[in-house]
Amino acid sequence: MKKTLLSTLLVTILAVVGTSCNSAHELMEPKSLVLAKPRLENLNSVEAGSVATGKKAPGERNFVTSLNKFLNIKYANMLGVLPQVLTNDLLYDFIDEWYGTRYRLGGTDKRGIDCSAFVQRLYERVFNISLLRTAAEQFHLCQSIWDKEELREGDLVFFNIHNKRISHVGIYLINDYFVHSCTSSGVMISRLTDAYWRRYYAGAGRIPKKLALTDKDAPRF
Repeated sequence: MKKTLLSTLLVTILAVVGTSCNSAHELMEPKSLVLAKPRLENLNSVEAGSVATGKKAPGERNFVTSLNKFLNIKYANMLGVLPQVLTNDLLYDFIDEWYGTRYRLGGTDKRGIDCSAFVQRLYERVFNISLLRTAAEQFHLCQSIWDKEELREGDLVFFNIHNKRISHVGIYLINDYFVHSCTSSGVMISRLTDAYWRRYYAGAGRIPKKLALTDKDAPRF
């Protein structure tokens, strides 16, 4: 009888000690918060339902909202601003879709794209505006902006990297950051205040709204 009581008491003590150790371990090593990107495959199923009914299903609306929030947090962190500052969901969705695509001179698609083609495609998709093909042509199309403090989201920024002529273009975002297709890293986000880009900065411009396409002329990608 005594042996049975002692055995029971010993098991109870070991269980308590084990629980305490586990609790202490969890306190010393808190689990890090991981921000998981929404699963893109979930969109396929909800899109199928919306196509059949002609209406957006609740699941699709929730998914799109979740994805937009994720992208806002992701790019707000990169640009050094609060997520609620980034309101153009279509712009950051496009950037995220193309981010990391390699640079290819003369390229216009996901196999490789150059700077002016990237600007051209972004403007068609996001701003419904058709631009000329080269950086120099886009430069002459703009209304010049002389003061960097006046730059707004969507303005074009130009650089004269080769022979003092306009040879590179990007799209201004916020907080001195711009997105572009760069020879070294492909589609990426850089900052105007970086020494390299300061050295070759040639000016900025704003595309006139009168160039906006009609719905009939808008490209379908």
